[in-house]
Amino acid sequence: MTDTLQAGKPDIEEDFDPLREEDIAAKHAAMRAQCPVAHVRSGAAHFWALTHYADVTAAARDSAGFANGKRTRFKSRRPPLESDPPEHTQWRKLLNPFFSARRIEAFEPLSRKLAVALIEPLVAAGGGDAAHDLARPLPPQVLLSFIGQTAGDWERVKDCCEVAYLDRSDDPADRAKFDAANETLWDYSRRVVAARIERAADPATDMIAALLAGAREFENGTELVAGVVRLLLAAGHDSTTSALSICLHYLARSPEDQAHLRSEPAKLRVAIEEMLRFETPVIAMPRIVARETEIGGRSLQTGDRAVLYYAAANRDGTAFADADRCLIDRSPNPHLAFGIGIHSCVGAPLARQEIRVVLEELLARTRCFTLTGPVAREFWHPYGLRALPLRVEAA
Repeated sequence: MTDTLQAGKPDIEEDFDPLREEDIAAKHAAMRAQCPVAHVRSGAAHFWALTHYADVTAAARDSAGFANGKRTRFKSRRPPLESDPPEHTQWRKLLNPFFSARRIEAFEPLSRKLAVALIEPLVAAGGGDAAHDLARPLPPQVLLSFIGQTAGDWERVKDCCEVAYLDRSDDPADRAKFDAANETLWDYSRRVVAARIERAADPATDMIAALLAGAREFENGTELVAGVVRLLLAAGHDSTTSALSICLHYLARSPEDQAHLRSEPAKLRVAIEEMLRFETPVIAMPRIVARETEIGGRSLQTGDRAVLYYAAANRDGTAFADADRCLIDRSPNPHLAFGIGIHSCVGAPLARQEIRVVLEELLARTRCFTLTGPVAREFWHPYGLRALPLRVEAA
């Protein structure tokens, strides 16, 4: 890591772990004010932390300067996230048709059916833990159904994905749990791919089959398709679980906005975008500096690590008026909750649908829902919740 620091640009040389911050928004605000491109130490790691909206968007759009293809935690890569152009372009071309507006719209009845099956017991009981009983199970059920797997596998997949966040722990017992969960997810992914090959699934209708057909030109293409599935088995539902709990938590503590959206559900789409800007479900994404570059007045060298803090950028007052307020009618709203540039989230249309369907069905079935006790945060996310106790008054 280079230590190129300019006069008047204070470095931030301190241990910083966004998952352990008491108030992550305040920390991000301090970083934006003190040094928007900061040289940060987090444990043994050193990296450049980008927190201004302009810098984060510039880096995310500069895929040649801020690369992702050489960054992987595993023996096998997980494209398209862990790939760069031109390979990245090929994988996105294979995936994009399955996330088109037409396909997502056609999937909505099943997405809604899965949501209703979880919402109705919560309403009938007069409340419960909306994080554990709704936000946690729905996204993996939707994701597995979307890729042609049985929704009944959701709990095993979800358990493994949550344990996979222990890869940051220094505790040998945690690392052993991570290794076992990671192997289970890779094994599941490879079995999904093998099953598609065995039954010769139709690439026109089956995503995995389409990936296999397109991967023939890649060396070790079948393993790379398993990497795509492995990526989907985490990115395809964990951030949506966080996003759902974020939206439910905000509305539970904002009775006026909740009542407004109940009376005017057509405004939900705009409101969801703002809730996700305000408390962003994906805090940050890493990159590797691929060539010497200057950003935010700092000189970054080839091989340096950079982290793009989407959550910090989404609270940047130079990009959003009243950035520290959630204004559910905010428009336009060029937030970065689903990223920007070539690595923007391919599954964003599906995530948006899940959140909208849940809120539509919950608001329609209730007069109000409110918090009944303290919430508990996910250990891997400062905004997402693992406990969200609600009292629900049926309509």
